[in-house]
Amino acid sequence: MVVAKHLLITGPSRGGKSEWAEQRIVEIAGSEAISYLATGPILPDDQAWQQRLDRHRQRRPKHWRLLEASSISAVSDLLQDSSVCQGDVLLLDSLGGLVASSLEFEEQRWVELVGQFLAVLASRQQPVVLVAEEVGWGVVPPTAIGGRFRDRNGSLTRQCEQICSESWLVTAGRALPLHQLAQRLNTAP
Repeated sequence: MVVAKHLLITGPSRGGKSEWAEQRIVEIAGSEAISYLATGPILPDDQAWQQRLDRHRQRRPKHWRLLEASSISAVSDLLQDSSVCQGDVLLLDSLGGLVASSLEFEEQRWVELVGQFLAVLASRQQPVVLVAEEVGWGVVPPTAIGGRFRDRNGSLTRQCEQICSESWLVTAGRALPLHQLAQRLNTAP
């Protein structure tokens, strides 16, 4: 059930997802304000992570508003807060950050949080561009927590896609319009 003009952009690590999301949001927003919602952790002692964050910062225009929320409940609250970003076109990078921050929750609590997030997202009038990591394309995680991340991330991505008007797979620097090339499955995620 597609409600708003949301976009889902998914693909593997370093495939070009964020760059494509940044390009698409500029096209979508026109003269409207853009907010970039970062969901990843800060990790000041992780040099490789800091380099990744710096690359993202350098690509973004200075006039984009930066918002940070590292939990699915914080993102839901932010999306509902009319004083924060209701009039902005929003780029949420990424769903994997929301999953990673919620791995300690039991399944029932996770399902509740996802339901709240999806309800808020579906009711949002301004477009949201969602970036999602594709994991589990053949590698079975050796740990239970890795398996939980893989399964929750895949399920959340699939549920978000159900309320998006466009879906893109970005890999090897190429963007494929899944909404034009593929059919949606009628089964629940």
